[in-house]
Amino acid sequence: MSAASARAVDVIVRWGDDCVLAARELSPPRPFFVGEEEGCDVVLPAEITGASRVPVLLARWDGDVRAVVPKGARVVFDGERKPMTPARAVARGLAESSRAYRDAAEIPLGSGRTIAVRMGPITIEITGSEGAPRAPRESVLERRTGLSHLASVLLHLLVFAALASRFRPFEDDDFDGVTDDQKFFIQQMLRRSDEREMEGLYADEIAGLEYRARRRQRKDRAEMDLEAAWMRSLQAAGERWSAEEFARARAGEPEDAHDTGLIGLLYDRPPKPAPTAAPVSYNEYLQAKARDAATQTRPGAMALSGRLPPEVVRRIIRQNFGRFRLCYENGLRNNPNLQGRVAVRFVIGADGAVSNVGNGGSDMPDGGVVSCIVRSFQGLSFPRPEGGIVTVVYPIMFSPGG
Repeated sequence: MSAASARAVDVIVRWGDDCVLAARELSPPRPFFVGEEEGCDVVLPAEITGASRVPVLLARWDGDVRAVVPKGARVVFDGERKPMTPARAVARGLAESSRAYRDAAEIPLGSGRTIAVRMGPITIEITGSEGAPRAPRESVLERRTGLSHLASVLLHLLVFAALASRFRPFEDDDFDGVTDDQKFFIQQMLRRSDEREMEGLYADEIAGLEYRARRRQRKDRAEMDLEAAWMRSLQAAGERWSAEEFARARAGEPEDAHDTGLIGLLYDRPPKPAPTAAPVSYNEYLQAKARDAATQTRPGAMALSGRLPPEVVRRIIRQNFGRFRLCYENGLRNNPNLQGRVAVRFVIGADGAVSNVGNGGSDMPDGGVVSCIVRSFQGLSFPRPEGGIVTVVYPIMFSPGG
């Protein structure tokens, strides 16, 4: 090791063997750092240097100039080919353990001595000199500086080209003449840039999806509320029409009972009370009355086989005309000129319950209306017939009012 410290230091940072990233002439010598932090003399990724800020040259207040071999790096002395670790250099007496930096070695740098510090694909060449101007050295430094500028321009062009194609995978054809270490360095820079950009893009996209989902939920909820209000209105109208038909049937009971003598049968099985429904406004009531007047419902000639008075069957069916009219008016929404006859065939069992309900020869062109009326007959209940079951075919004629 030289006793006299160098008065000037040349620092050259290479990528591989030929690509010069930076060249500095430090006269007088000063500390030199590499890494990612602000204030570093040369910017290098932490994946290569091992830390965000790494010293490679120290210049003390007393003029002592030392090259620093950080942890994980290798050092080559005076152009030798074989690199060695900081610990091995200290063991062989070529370097001293650093007191300021853990697991690092410091090498006194004298005039004319060259120390090469290798960090992966990066080589930092540190050469000490007397500081006197020398034409050959100056020409070499100028040539290296010009080469470093050219290499810097080529490096920027390479980085820009890689950024332009960052959304497609890297292929070997895209890096002709570039080493694997250079590919790794470019990929690390692109990865960090993409992560910062994609974080912002993903945040905006997620916020947009959440906003559209909330708007869709509000729209669906409004549609469901509107449909529920409409169904409540139809239910209330059907129950009101059924009550009116029942009242009209009860008004005609004394005359029918006088003619047939069936006072006892009329009250053996009173109708079930109508379920409570949502209140209906006066305007809805007027609209329902107008729809009631706009349709005509007439019973046809009933065919009955069994021991049960036909008047009783007609009266109970007439009390439920409100249900049948509701089915018909639903069909009028699609076809204002809809009309026809719906014949329902059913069986009254020994207990008075209705079974085997079906179409008994209807000519109504709307099958949905026919099915709705047939289903409405399934909930009817009659007095118990005498001597078995009763088979009934009951036709109803529907037509628009006019």
